Amino acid sequence: MIGAKLHRWLGAALCAAAVLAPGTARAQSGGPNLLKNPGFDWPAQTNGDVCAPGWQKDNAITPHEWTAYWTCKSGEEVFQDQVNRPPEFRVMTVDIAADRVRSYPTSASFFNYRSINRSVGLYQIVRDVVPGSRLRFSVWVNLLTTNSSILPLSSAREPGGLRARACIHTTGNVFLTPNLNDPAVVCGDWVRPYDTWGEAVVEATAAMSIIAVIIDATADYPVIHNDVQVDDASLTVVGSSPAPTSSPAQPQPAAASAPVGAPAVLVKTPTANVRAAPSFSGAILASAPQGTTFTVRAYTADRQWWQIEFSNAPGGLAYVHNSVVTLNAAAQAALGGSAPAAPQQPAAPQTIAGVPAQVVVNTGGGRLNVRAMPASNGQILGRVQNGASLEVKGISPDKRWWRIAYAGGADGTAWVMAQYVIPNAAARQLAGLP
Repeated sequence: MIGAKLHRWLGAALCAAAVLAPGTARAQSGGPNLLKNPGFDWPAQTNGDVCAPGWQKDNAITPHEWTAYWTCKSGEEVFQDQVNRPPEFRVMTVDIAADRVRSYPTSASFFNYRSINRSVGLYQIVRDVVPGSRLRFSVWVNLLTTNSSILPLSSAREPGGLRARACIHTTGNVFLTPNLNDPAVVCGDWVRPYDTWGEAVVEATAAMSIIAVIIDATADYPVIHNDVQVDDASLTVVGSSPAPTSSPAQPQPAAASAPVGAPAVLVKTPTANVRAAPSFSGAILASAPQGTTFTVRAYTADRQWWQIEFSNAPGGLAYVHNSVVTLNAAAQAALGGSAPAAPQQPAAPQTIAGVPAQVVVNTGGGRLNVRAMPASNGQILGRVQNGASLEVKGISPDKRWWRIAYAGGADGTAWVMAQYVIPNAAARQLAGLP
């Protein structure tokens, strides 16, 4: 056993030494690497507890320059050990597991044991960036997710839906935990490199001289191992003008035109992300070029997201953010004659074209439990994907649960937690919400 470990260590060390020296900035492209400690090397640092500011978290140890974050438990989750349990952070070394280190001698590692955390990872604040610079953030990721303890461990056995992504906060406004729903945050596609190394990439334009790079992970199920290793990060300047933020492989929406007199929005920026849910963490379905027109069906209560007709989306509906589109006269009339400038609560219902009462699942990536009763210990009848639209039948007296149409329910209905869905105007009106 010792001989095998030594052999693995020497193999990794010799391979790395032949390519680069420890601490060297790796995986660069398009210019100098703007990150500090891009190789996640020693020395390590102990992080503060994001859920108890002022206290240290002894098992949150990260390579220097990288800060740990995770989702704190809500009041309802305090007694649910398998949900949003604080993860552990470690510095992985080649003598522990050479296959979990991409470049000698270390990588960063964080994990949950028989639990999940809905948003967990590392971030770094980067200063002295030229505003308007087009930035490319890349990081290599290796995931182990399994509910089996059979050696050798393999994600092919009962995986927990673990995935990771790279994000850029274009204004660097991070306090303790990054707000990934902030409009200033741009995230790349989720990646799932199970038991191997895969690259997570995102591009965004710096809005200020301070930005933040974020490595985010989530999982669907609380399996024995939901382990993330990251290595070889880079942040480079690739240009000075905006470019598409989505993968070139993503489908591009065909040119569309709204019926005459129908409410519609027109893409005014070089590109606009079409998302499955009204959230910046919603899955990107396509990147629409400037000039694309979409027929609109509704808008969210804060007037920041338009629900549009989009044939490639489940149910034929998707979302675009108000900041990247202009409105035609019919859409402006639906808002009372002017486009929204900032979040506000309109006095009138926001329904357009008779859209039925619906809620959209907004979990940030994971699936949402559908329960037989409006209680956290109610029987789980099934799970629905992030971004799914659900028909509303009512709301619980305490407004914490939505009653939805669900074929698997005893009377054709079931319940979902209100904090993980976004109601449209018709649903809010049905429930008596402002």
